[in-house]
Amino acid sequence: MTGYHEYDPFDDTPYDDEPTSGSDGAVGDGDPETAASASAEYALQTVGRAATPSGSIEVRTTEQGLPTAIKIERSEMDKPADALARTILLLCQQAGKRAAAAHRRQLLADGHPLEAVSYLNLPTEREAADFDLHVDSYLDDSEPDTWMRRV
Repeated sequence: MTGYHEYDPFDDTPYDDEPTSGSDGAVGDGDPETAASASAEYALQTVGRAATPSGSIEVRTTEQGLPTAIKIERSEMDKPADALARTILLLCQQAGKRAAAAHRRQLLADGHPLEAVSYLNLPTEREAADFDLHVDSYLDDSEPDTWMRRV
């Protein structure tokens, strides 16, 4: 199928990229290797990581800062939801900026001209370091209620 698909909320026909179910109702051919390769085909590549100083929140992201994995310890769930969300968002942005700066550094090391790399709008090492300071100042402002961690 080429071109755009016009959305119809009442259309029940499957899209071309949707798996179809067999006669037994199972999706696909039942081969676990085929299922694993199909899901890996659409998986986002994790290239950045960031965590709070205590390690209670850790994120893995793409170069654009989209989270691919988030680990949150139970003690973090006691905090207000807006503070937790802000922390996760900042960590995702931090990991993305670090990964993008590393990509820029690698492109320049590979010999790509600065003019070509600048069109990608990747942050410099300095911009990533400045954002690290911003995140550190935010995390330092929110001291933990207790230094003891749940087991």
